[in-house]
Amino acid sequence: MKTPASATPRRFLSCDWGTSAFRLRLVEGASRRVLAASRGEQGIAATFAAWQAAGGKTENRWSYFSRILAQHLASIADANGAVLAGLPLVISGMASSSLGIRELPYAVLPLAVDGSGLSMEHVAAREDFPHPIVIISGVRSHDDVMRGEETQLIGACALAAAQLAAPEGIRVFVFPGTHSKHVYVRGAHAVAFRTYMTGEFFELLSAKSVLANSVTPGADLSTPENLAGFATGIRAGATGNVLNAAFHVRTRALLANAAATENFHYLSGVLIGAELRELAAADATLTLVGAGPLLSAYQHAFRALDVRASLATLDADDCLIAGQLTVATRLGLL
Repeated sequence: MKTPASATPRRFLSCDWGTSAFRLRLVEGASRRVLAASRGEQGIAATFAAWQAAGGKTENRWSYFSRILAQHLASIADANGAVLAGLPLVISGMASSSLGIRELPYAVLPLAVDGSGLSMEHVAAREDFPHPIVIISGVRSHDDVMRGEETQLIGACALAAAQLAAPEGIRVFVFPGTHSKHVYVRGAHAVAFRTYMTGEFFELLSAKSVLANSVTPGADLSTPENLAGFATGIRAGATGNVLNAAFHVRTRALLANAAATENFHYLSGVLIGAELRELAAADATLTLVGAGPLLSAYQHAFRALDVRASLATLDADDCLIAGQLTVATRLGLL
């Protein structure tokens, strides 16, 4: 016999709708445990393009996007026999952008890290979509923007609180990715952040530049040769000119017979080193928020830079769910 949704009020639906991918999870709120999940390649960019190709109109935009949500909700319900109707749905990422469900204004720094200052929209449940919805918008400074990381930041601050010896000082949260973010937190507020196009530059240089023939992806970073190449790249990017250091990918292949797999990690190191150079001597508590190989690469990078500051590490998905849970609880949905 299926349990009514009202009997599990502490459950909620967590949606991370990014530019290129979609993730929906059924979460047990008290423990933040993921009970079921559905993933897809229907990112915001592809969904928006498909909506436009179908003759998109403002009045049916919500209906088009909600069908994607409904498909994934049905997938979770069918696979787990769960009754989901009535459970709150929290959406963060690019869903609040000009390409998303509806465009919401950015919150403006300084931002309270308890989630109270976020810009968001609360949509009541209705007959054709029986879930109260919260769409979380991004954050802007005078010259930078982010969408998605602000929710991870709210969760990271909550999860990292016990690890921070000096919460009154500056804390820097590092979010690796296509467009990496470094968010500076003082006390209870995020006060500044910077975006680094590390992942996108790496993709362009490794696949579309003259360096493409000198690199080969797929090799494990943890081998001694690849780690050595990566560390060399980290130091070159952190101490030299990144444009010159990047060209050494080609000269390493031509003049030193460096393996293409090693060069792949050297180039990665150059760009990550250039990103992290300002943090190498930072007088701050550092928290790295990531997952998988990218998290491991940044951990190696901080070691190669001999960073003396305290460094904590958090899982990006845990932070996302904790941030969304904070929002849902604050709004009285759980």
